Amino acid sequence: MRLSKLQKYILTSFYLNKQNVKFKKDFYSFYSTEKFKKDKKSIQDIIHKSLENLTAKDLLASYGRKTAEKWFVDKVRLTGQGRHLALKIIKNRQRKLPIK
Repeated sequence: MRLSKLQKYILTSFYLNKQNVKFKKDFYSFYSTEKFKKDKKSIQDIIHKSLENLTAKDLLASYGRKTAEKWFVDKVRLTGQGRHLALKIIKNRQRKLPIK
């Protein structure tokens, strides 16, 4: 399963912080403050789409409200599959020491 850097950041931040529920605004720290001030609307859309895609893959559970056209995600929670994938991402990120 291919995941973007933002999606990997979302999964690993859940796993490392041991929080059950996070709000959407907690993931804005992935981008620098200068870039966020410059392109606030596009960054919000990107994060929203990433959360929707992770929810569609059953890695996150989303809480929010639904209108006729779309979901408005307020907060998200990590599922069991997401927890296993986050652990796998963290293990793959660690470097192996060369054996001489």
